[in-house]
Amino acid sequence: MRHFALNSPSIFIAAASAAALLVACSSDSGSSNGQAGAAGAGTAGASAGASPAGAGSGSSAAGNASAGSSAAGAAGSGTPAAGSGAGGAPVGTAGASTGGAAGAGVAGAGVAGAGVAGAPPAGGAGSACPADATFCSGFETTALPTGAVYKVNAAPGEWTRDFEVDTTVFHAGKSSLRTKSGSETGTSGSAYRMLAVPAPSGAFWVRFYIQQSELDLGGADHNVFASASISDEPNGASIEFAEDVGIAFNTSDAVRWPTGFGRLTAGGTKPYSLPKGMWHCIEISFDGQARQQQLFINGMQQIDAKDYPAASIGTLKNFKFGFNQLHGPARKVWYDDVVVAPTRIKCL
Repeated sequence: MRHFALNSPSIFIAAASAAALLVACSSDSGSSNGQAGAAGAGTAGASAGASPAGAGSGSSAAGNASAGSSAAGAAGSGTPAAGSGAGGAPVGTAGASTGGAAGAGVAGAGVAGAGVAGAPPAGGAGSACPADATFCSGFETTALPTGAVYKVNAAPGEWTRDFEVDTTVFHAGKSSLRTKSGSETGTSGSAYRMLAVPAPSGAFWVRFYIQQSELDLGGADHNVFASASISDEPNGASIEFAEDVGIAFNTSDAVRWPTGFGRLTAGGTKPYSLPKGMWHCIEISFDGQARQQQLFINGMQQIDAKDYPAASIGTLKNFKFGFNQLHGPARKVWYDDVVVAPTRIKCL
């Protein structure tokens, strides 16, 4: 009996050393399994991904705490699956243990979720329809978009003469708006084929996607794709987004081009054009009050026209889009994801 009493401290010291080594190994590997403890069931640790609203969320699987997790704060680690969305960073949280005795569970930290580019935040910059938009449409139904006005020769008419919702060509969703070519049977025969929609009075932003199939945008003489106007009448004074020796602003034949393009001071021309057969994101800031018009194409600023027009044309109240065929040739023009709002909307 005396011999047993002399050796029992060594047995407990050895056991304690082994347990400490096992805990250290568990911490290095991020394992949540408690070892060598008396019976006690620890609950799983959950992991949550922090992610900006609408940008995607990090997701995680539950961590496991084995029987024998300690009551004194031992934890199961959450093991996250790959989170999607910018900024998703799941972090493993401690799992609560119940009734465990000597076991040692070690919490492990979750890893960051993988960010995925290109998803617009809901209700934020780049979203489809801002809350303060005066007009917003992806042309997902066959009805005339709410707020839009169609006039030919200053009189209302059946808008489908010059427009159709096209389910074969679209930027987003399942359809777009096609402005019919003047050469198609059943059209109005008018050179002016545009819709007018309400805009914030005086100054506003627009964002839309546009493409053509027959020729490059900007590849012809003066024609109008869109404009800011003082009224919804076809002849209302307007600041045009047009083609006239390339993409330009045109107001009563006063033209502004991207820097280094258009009619060159040294003579000759250098049109700024956009390739046919593909979508282009157009953003315009129309400001009739400050007389400053800005054009962004596919996210890059191309024109900053200060003191333009030279004099006020009146209070801007409407945005128009479609095609006003002043010089031709006839062609089809597609629009999608058109938004008019007080502040910049940005590309999707």
